[in-house]
Amino acid sequence: MPDISGPNSRGRCSLRRPIIPTHMVSVFRRPRSTARERNASIAAMDVLAALSAALAALRAGRIDDARRAAERIWRQSSDARAAGFLALLETDAGRYDSALLWNDRARQSNPSDPRFALQGARVAGLMGDHVAAFDRLAALLRDAPRTKGAWSEFATVARTCDRRAEAVAACIRAYDAEPTLVYALNALLHLISDEPQGEAAPAAVPTSARRPLSLVTCSNDDTQFAAMAASYDRALPDWPHDIVRIADATSLAEGYTRGVAVATGEIVIFSHDDVEILAADFGHRLSRRLAECDVLGVAGATRATGPAWPFAGSPFLPGSVIYPDETGYRVTVYSRNVPLARDIRVMDGVFLAMRREVALRIGWDAEACDGFHGYDVDFTLRAAQAGL
Repeated sequence: MPDISGPNSRGRCSLRRPIIPTHMVSVFRRPRSTARERNASIAAMDVLAALSAALAALRAGRIDDARRAAERIWRQSSDARAAGFLALLETDAGRYDSALLWNDRARQSNPSDPRFALQGARVAGLMGDHVAAFDRLAALLRDAPRTKGAWSEFATVARTCDRRAEAVAACIRAYDAEPTLVYALNALLHLISDEPQGEAAPAAVPTSARRPLSLVTCSNDDTQFAAMAASYDRALPDWPHDIVRIADATSLAEGYTRGVAVATGEIVIFSHDDVEILAADFGHRLSRRLAECDVLGVAGATRATGPAWPFAGSPFLPGSVIYPDETGYRVTVYSRNVPLARDIRVMDGVFLAMRREVALRIGWDAEACDGFHGYDVDFTLRAAQAGL
């Protein structure tokens, strides 16, 4: 046993006998490899080294050397990577028929690697055979739906060869089966017609049933506030509403607390000052949705896992957010939910609407949220905990 108590040990360990008995040592030794296993390991290392050399030759512009090296690897090992490399060289040279032949060899040699199926689809597309490219991508995504880059190319090819309906159905099936498959959701968005479709306009709310709205916003930017106010005015031309501006808020929670105290509408909207309303029948849509829920937003999460709602991650993020860019609008869609998602725990504070009594009952916590972040998660989580 170890002896560390002797007068000369000075903290060092002096062993009188091994900790592990000698008859146990053999248990911990790596088993000896056979000659065949050693040769296979060496061969694999040689193939990898040869492939690296071929790639280096290609990067150096020595195309013929790269081709000869890859052909030699293929003759000696039938390695799928060599065939795929030769398909790449043929593609770069514009010899697409030959590229497809090499790609077929690569896929036959290693049918489980989705990269070769993706390569074949790309070559077919370069040949102008978009139908074949579509079929190859559809088959690939059925077998390997998480192949990087495949979904976006699938959507592009589907639009090109007018097979959008099939592609939409494939995206929906894949995403519904695996809601974390955001690539399929992105492809679905790419496949949506450029012409706005949208849901059918809701039935107009009778004038007598139009409850007054109050918009509360914190803004110290006159230009930005004017643009936002004009946007709401355009969206609510036939709806009684007023706008409460807090220009000197020390935090959003503090500003919203003051704003809701002077708001007169039965419905209160808490909005950032850079929001633009796109729906011309906004008041009617808002009224219909608030008849079905207590707190309404545009994006959020069905579970609270961090200081901001996106921390929940897919598939717990229903909703969408639209941002303007130089050429139009950029749409970020978090899920394929029905228009009104339920069982929400936390929401984004860019836009929140509710009855005034709900806002007063839950209240904005200016003490806990004394800045311009976290106020939305705090408010909506407490609302959810209150059963709203």
